[in-house]
Amino acid sequence: MKFLGIDFGLKKIGLALSDGELASPLKIITVSSLDDAVEKIIGEIEVNQVDKVVIGLPEGKTGKAAKKLVNELKKKELDVESADETLSSKDAQKLMIEMGVSRKKRKIDDAQAAALILQNYLDNL
Repeated sequence: MKFLGIDFGLKKIGLALSDGELASPLKIITVSSLDDAVEKIIGEIEVNQVDKVVIGLPEGKTGKAAKKLVNELKKKELDVESADETLSSKDAQKLMIEMGVSRKKRKIDDAQAAALILQNYLDNL
């Protein structure tokens, strides 16, 4: 089963993939609206032949938008689950610092956060 992990943001969305037990950062997509996010995520699902989507739910305004994304993807009859994403971006940043990743390359932390969200989900299966 192939999974797509999502670290949702209002302008940037981090994506991660897993084809088994380990999640890996995929990319960051920029979006201009919820409809744009849905369209681009569906494109990634098709390209990567994803079976299940795991979306991290943040708090506040972004969390409300993430819940709307979950509902929109479910309307498209996709297998979607939400997961707690508490501190995933900070954990991703910390992990990359520990790994010695340069400050410039740490800008991809949204994709790394998506990988952490997905990895936590997979570990709890």
